[in-house]
Amino acid sequence: MSDIAFLGDPAVKAMAQARLRSHIAAGTFVIFPAWEDGKANVIGALVEADDKEAFAEQYGYPIAFVTALEVIVNAFSFGPRSETFVEALLERTPVGADLSGVVSQMLISLLERPDIVALTGQDAEVERWRLAVVALHQRTIDGDEPGRKEWKAARMASIAASDTVVDDPALHMASLIVEAAAWPATMRTVLHDTLGACGRLESRQVMDAIGWSEADESRVFKIREQAETDGRMAELSGLDRVLGLLDADDPELARGFRQRLDQFEKMGDNYRAVGWKIIELIEQAPVSSPHRNVA
Repeated sequence: MSDIAFLGDPAVKAMAQARLRSHIAAGTFVIFPAWEDGKANVIGALVEADDKEAFAEQYGYPIAFVTALEVIVNAFSFGPRSETFVEALLERTPVGADLSGVVSQMLISLLERPDIVALTGQDAEVERWRLAVVALHQRTIDGDEPGRKEWKAARMASIAASDTVVDDPALHMASLIVEAAAWPATMRTVLHDTLGACGRLESRQVMDAIGWSEADESRVFKIREQAETDGRMAELSGLDRVLGLLDADDPELARGFRQRLDQFEKMGDNYRAVGWKIIELIEQAPVSSPHRNVA
């Protein structure tokens, strides 16, 4: 599979942009589903199917990036923000850019986040294998692709290191980020899984910061579930109904839940930052085609 942007052909880029703009203009660009009844998300809009493999093949983006793309776009929420991001992705991708190093570059960026390093640095083995995984991805970027045995050895060692962390939930979650990234950049889910591991750490940090517990989460679920059974506040829907029920049943829990909503909305900032970082990396990728930045 080629990781050459738009297969080096300006006409392919123009087609991608035209398809996206057609859906935006028609109001059929959505977050979900990927492709159904004329509506399409970022994948469906460009390939007219729910087919990430086809997206990667037709437009030259790395499969690991394409697999994570829906999660990244979803962080922008439905509407102009997500449309702006996807338009920028296509516009700022140079025709003919060699994108083969972008996933490894992004994974290194995640593994070198100061908050993650601060945690992995608390355990010598976890930190050792974080550095080893970073080094393997750097070799990929430099054109010295590690072999399967090297990747497997690093992955098994990082798993062993994380298994020893039993009394520090935050450190353990950081070690799972190292595990998730310990795959070659060509593995289709490596970026998706690493972002997911980062998200779980961030979720834990947010919950700890506001004093929100699993018991609180369970209490909200039970109140909502009971309302589905007895029909309370059926005139409301979605989040409005949940908040109304909590205000009525447990005002203190309601206040905490609102804090949780505020904080989890801010968590989307990290995914959005990843999206813009990837666009920057794509924009800076070396161009291996005579076509340069043709819109």
